[in-house]
Amino acid sequence: MIDNIFQKLNLKKIYARVYLNLLESGPLPAGQLAKRLNLKRQSVYDYLNELQKKGLVLQTEKLGVKIWQAAPPEKLNEIINDKISKLNDIQDKYNKLLPDLIVSQKSEAITPKFTYYEGSAGVKQIIKDILLYRDLNTQAFWPIKDMLEAFGKEYLTKYGTEQRIKQNIKIKIIVPENKMIDLKKYTFFSPGKKYKREIRIAPKKIEGSMGYWVYGNKVAFISSKKESFGFIVESRELTQLKKAEFEILWKNSKPIKVTYTRVD
Repeated sequence: MIDNIFQKLNLKKIYARVYLNLLESGPLPAGQLAKRLNLKRQSVYDYLNELQKKGLVLQTEKLGVKIWQAAPPEKLNEIINDKISKLNDIQDKYNKLLPDLIVSQKSEAITPKFTYYEGSAGVKQIIKDILLYRDLNTQAFWPIKDMLEAFGKEYLTKYGTEQRIKQNIKIKIIVPENKMIDLKKYTFFSPGKKYKREIRIAPKKIEGSMGYWVYGNKVAFISSKKESFGFIVESRELTQLKKAEFEILWKNSKPIKVTYTRVD
């Protein structure tokens, strides 16, 4: 896990190894640390100097010998929080710029764009594509039992609900009756203004394991975990068609209202 954290800070795995070794050993000269790590002394100096720039190691001198010490683990958390803060600042600035970029974007495409995704990790990118947008009204045919298995509860909670709400993406959802879940148990899928979500149950004869989500000028199609694939089509004509189909089905579907005590 800490290797991944260091990589996010643009530091290779070896830097995590040096830091952890120094943290466990206490203050050491570079030569002794090199022996512990079975690395060349000069290489260890290079790693230590880079870690010092990041604030993850400290240097003192004793009797003319440089002594290196790992910064407290809390320092790593401070660095992570600082990186998050900077990224949030960049995101805020970009969100202010985004409307102008959208206006300047060439709106007419010569041919529809098609993007294919395969496997669990690939399919998860589809929801992240939806979250590139904000302030949208969207529509989805969503066999939630299959989608829950495909994405996992944690992923759908974080991206399908929490992040979607932050992006002010509203959604109307039609769920096949045989694919509905117990909302008293899975409250992340609840309808209501708080969740920016409306849910209706499709007529009994309407079934299916593949879902679709209409947003912007795109339609995303997502299979069950069994087939584990999905694709996004960017096309005004297809979007208009799927919206029209959805509205017909929406009018013939049954609204749901849920009162519950949170248990998850």
